[in-house]
Amino acid sequence: DGKAKIAALNAVIERLIPGRTADLRPHRPKELRATTVLKVPLAEVSAKIRTGPPIDDANDYELPVWAGVLPFSLKTGNAVPDPRMKEWIPTPGYVSDYKR
Repeated sequence: DGKAKIAALNAVIERLIPGRTADLRPHRPKELRATTVLKVPLAEVSAKIRTGPPIDDANDYELPVWAGVLPFSLKTGNAVPDPRMKEWIPTPGYVSDYKR
């Protein structure tokens, strides 16, 4: 329902940027109708990534709310072998040399 959807959307926002929802305008009915929230266990995920500034309604720019982009990035660390391997196997180059 609408209240559960709003709570879920706000939970995601607060998880990423605590305190942000207090600064935002209320969700518009049109936005809520265009947004689906699913609760599913995740073993693997992918995401659609968009670049560039926000695409907000013209009226939103009249509000005293910060708008912009907070870039996120993923950084790889050192490979960690599975301790349950029955024998030591050297880390392959495609793992140890992985760069993104």
